[in-house]
Amino acid sequence: MKKNGKNCNIYDLKLFKINGFDVLLHKILKQTREVLNAEAGSIYTINGDSLDFKVFQNDFMNYEQIYLQYLDLKGLKLPLDKNNKYIAVDSLLKEKIIVVNDIYNTNKYEFLGVKEYDKNNNYETYSLITAPIIHPIDNSKLGVIQLINKLRSGKKVDFKEKDKDTLSIVSSLIALTISQAENDSLKLKELNDELKVANEKLTKKVEHEIGENEKKSAIIYHQSKLASMGEMIGNIAHQWRQPLSAISTLASGLSYNIELDNYNKNETIDGLNKIVDTTKYLSETIDDFRDFYRIDKSAKEFNIASNIHQSVSITNASLYENKIEVKYYLDKSLTYYGFENELKQALLNILQNSKDAFYINNEDIKKIIFIYLEKINNTIYIKIKDNAGGIEEKYLKKIFRKNFTTKDEHKGTGIGLYMTKVIVEKSFSGNIKAENCQFEYENKQCKGALFTIEFQAK
Repeated sequence: MKKNGKNCNIYDLKLFKINGFDVLLHKILKQTREVLNAEAGSIYTINGDSLDFKVFQNDFMNYEQIYLQYLDLKGLKLPLDKNNKYIAVDSLLKEKIIVVNDIYNTNKYEFLGVKEYDKNNNYETYSLITAPIIHPIDNSKLGVIQLINKLRSGKKVDFKEKDKDTLSIVSSLIALTISQAENDSLKLKELNDELKVANEKLTKKVEHEIGENEKKSAIIYHQSKLASMGEMIGNIAHQWRQPLSAISTLASGLSYNIELDNYNKNETIDGLNKIVDTTKYLSETIDDFRDFYRIDKSAKEFNIASNIHQSVSITNASLYENKIEVKYYLDKSLTYYGFENELKQALLNILQNSKDAFYINNEDIKKIIFIYLEKINNTIYIKIKDNAGGIEEKYLKKIFRKNFTTKDEHKGTGIGLYMTKVIVEKSFSGNIKAENCQFEYENKQCKGALFTIEFQAK
């Protein structure tokens, strides 16, 4: 090949759109030419009823000429029934090495393509040696290798019998190499086909599992809502108990005064106003619960401190009945863009867990739940801790698992804290952790559970 006016043996394979097998053939051809000191050469491989051109090299030509010649020969097929026309076909079918020296003075083969090539590229083909590539063990025919123009001291000379012997040995090694490469390529294709089938099956299985998990998640979420609804019905009963009692007392008093003809207009109006105010309170309570169960259709910006207060107010009557006090340490300026009812759901589950812990431990203490809200750097932290005695160490790593509960089977579903974890991770892209803590409050040592929710501020 000529580069910058000088002959060289460098072949830039990036010029050609070739695969790994063709790269191997290029290396085989180059090494074979070096052994026999040939200026050019080509390799054909058998494909059904033809010999197909694969690779071509010529040290005399420049990059552009090599590339154009490659394009001309690409797709070339030599029919195997034309053995008297093509020396490559003749060599393969007769299974012999054919040497032609001084091809312009022989009439055995036409060499039309060679002579046309010489004319177009200002080249002179003098000698040519062609050898069949036959497997030395199973005698399978794999192709043909041709070498052009043997050089000695820069001059074109004849190929000799010694060259035939050398090429005979080399062609056997080439056959073994090509055969192994083809077998490896076939095995690789089979493995790729198997992998493709396995991937298709895996994709279908994954899609099926995703569908099943989505169904399970929907069921779990529904169960969580039902469980919360059961707790909320209890809270409604607590919230309404005192107001209903007040309404009943006022109504009975008014009725009694009317029966005794002890009717006083001002007292009656005052009593009726109290009944109206109380019913408004009941209506507002229902609105609070209705808002909690309303599904957020779109995200919006909400105040986190207000959300915390609303969450506590929903269960306030139950906390009051159990003599549980709530202490707030909140940064009231913090807001978040998201689904506020989901945060309420997450917080209510933690509050319910604290309330249950006080019931289980049943210690004669001042029951307190502490709620903290702060932002450090760009992370929002919501911390809820109590002085209910803490969580048993053997349960600490399990409490966020689905269906895990320490309650009696008929008293708990074990999905509350699991749903809290799901909400925090999926809806807020955050994390939640639980740990036991010890602290001092009002000069008394306290022990309890600490739940920490953290997520990035928006």
